Amino acid sequence: MRKTALAIGSLVAVACSTAPRGQVVQSIPADSTEFYRTQVQQISTVSAAKDSLFRDLAETTKLLADINTELAKVGGPKRAVEPVVSPESQLSVSPSDRQLMLKKVKDLSTRVRASEARLASSQRRIKALTGEGDSLRTTMSDLQSTLDGLRTMAESQKTSIANLESELNNAKQQIVTLAGEKVILNDTVSAMTTRENTVYYIAGTKKELMDKGIIKQTGGTRFLVFTRTGETLKPAENLNPAAFTAIDRRQVSQIPLPNPDKEYRLITSQNVAYANVPADAKGKVKGSLQISNAENFWTNSKFLILVEN
Repeated sequence: MRKTALAIGSLVAVACSTAPRGQVVQSIPADSTEFYRTQVQQISTVSAAKDSLFRDLAETTKLLADINTELAKVGGPKRAVEPVVSPESQLSVSPSDRQLMLKKVKDLSTRVRASEARLASSQRRIKALTGEGDSLRTTMSDLQSTLDGLRTMAESQKTSIANLESELNNAKQQIVTLAGEKVILNDTVSAMTTRENTVYYIAGTKKELMDKGIIKQTGGTRFLVFTRTGETLKPAENLNPAAFTAIDRRQVSQIPLPNPDKEYRLITSQNVAYANVPADAKGKVKGSLQISNAENFWTNSKFLILVEN
């Protein structure tokens, strides 16, 4: 557990040690995979240093125990020297043994001084690591606060996105409705435009047109029983479009006449100034009727009647 805590602490410390509090997240690079790989390597280095310190401490402890043991042998209570000492006696200590023991103590003293220096260095490193651990815990707390803030912001953004999606769906539905209305309106406008630009014409003999009820005679004087003179031909009342040829005035500028060798007279009120009708021809035209300005020509009447002379 201690190693895990130190590892987590070291990871956060390395990530944020150079950034002030409140700016922790900014020090984490965009490539988080490489960043955390580096942190894990640094944690492994710190952990190895800790293990080395513990080994040094264990060796120093054993060294001190050995010194105490050797000193106890040297400084033990003195015994009376008997005139004859048995070579097999394990309690007899010769001067050479004492010199050897003294040499061992000196060696141990040298090792103790070296160990003291190493221990002092280790203490400094442990203190530094402990201080870093405290800083890491503080940084970890800051990181957690930042993450909580980001999580709250993300939840708020999810709500905003859901609201925007709802508004977008409503807008799409309105667009579909408006598109349908536009199609209907376009069809209506197109139908009205077509109707407004639809005109009707017919050409034929006097008898043909009178039989169809398209023209009628007015005025004139009857001579004898079967003859009438001075009559005027006029369009009949309530003309039926079905008896005429329907054309779009925007597209048709020339109307062919049934008999190209005959003259035809207009008896309707079109403006012949915008057609190939000579001014002195009294509304008569031959071959075909050519219209130069459809809007002005058809202004007075949508029905055109041409009677063969």
